[in-house]
Amino acid sequence: MSEQAIPAKYARLLLKVAAENGHKVDQIVEEIGFSFNPMDLSPDQQLEQDISAQDFSRLYSRVSDLLKDECFGITRTKVPMGTFRMFCYSVIHSPSLRIALSRSVDFYAMLYEAKGLNVSKAAPYYLSADGEYATLVHRTFRVEPSHDMDLQKQLTIINYMSMWHRFICWLIGTFIPIKEVKVTGPEILSNSGYRFYFDCPIHFQQTENAFTFKSHFLDAPLVHTEESLHQFLKTAPLELFTIVNEDESVIKKIRSLIGSNFTRKIPGFDEVAEMLNISSRTLRRRLEKEGTSYQRVKDDCRRDAAIDYLTRSDMSINSVASLMGFDEPSAFHRSFKKWTGITPGEFRKRNSVKETEAAVEE
Repeated sequence: MSEQAIPAKYARLLLKVAAENGHKVDQIVEEIGFSFNPMDLSPDQQLEQDISAQDFSRLYSRVSDLLKDECFGITRTKVPMGTFRMFCYSVIHSPSLRIALSRSVDFYAMLYEAKGLNVSKAAPYYLSADGEYATLVHRTFRVEPSHDMDLQKQLTIINYMSMWHRFICWLIGTFIPIKEVKVTGPEILSNSGYRFYFDCPIHFQQTENAFTFKSHFLDAPLVHTEESLHQFLKTAPLELFTIVNEDESVIKKIRSLIGSNFTRKIPGFDEVAEMLNISSRTLRRRLEKEGTSYQRVKDDCRRDAAIDYLTRSDMSINSVASLMGFDEPSAFHRSFKKWTGITPGEFRKRNSVKETEAAVEE
């Protein structure tokens, strides 16, 4: 995915949130000026089709405005429109990211206390025992019971934390690599569906929603002024969606080359090395350094695509097997269980995805 393109499936998420709050999707799509309706895409189109970061930013802002809530309903109370703007002005003169984060606590504590809610004023992060890492915790989220957590809520929380991550990157003018992410609630899509937000390990069933990064970034100075903030806010949140890690991992590059269309042949190891313009030996060494192998990356790509397809209630498991390139559904069942520990049917039951009227083989 280029830095100016965003997978259409994330637009589907925003449109679904709007629809479930009583708003007309077709009207929103027309207002934004999409050349297609992301809700009408077939499963394979949904995985392959991109939209521009500018259109996604406009959709993000429009849905937020329709809901009259900048946090899309995931915090303990609605966050009024304009809150983010005022928050930005309250931290922009901070001498370091550490101070900006501390001021963020004061700002949001004041906001919630005005609504009769108590918010902890403790530091928004804590350090690892050796001080090497800092974990930024988002305490204002509504913590849902595990049985009430669904895909939409979980993706919305992930999205919100990703926006925070991108914003602090913007403040200091440097991309901050994330070591790991913690999420409350059960594992619904593994790491699939979260690749755009965080390309790192995501741990579920945690007691907090948080992400971890090297602590030295806390002392990085802010590089922006009120003037540059003013320009940023004119098109916000567009600039946040175009922030990318220039030092992209080889895993991410390989995933991009493999793609999500498994009806075609997956390139071999030597072919991938050639496409990346490195030797096979160097590619193997780099994969080992990142703690994986080409086979594991291929399996992860197939697993993630299969999970994305299985969340579509309009597709039978046999249809998913075919799209994944399996001639026999039984082979798909075996592979999916190897990747995830459960069968496709069990996955759908756990995630309350109703099967189509087509036959289901388990």
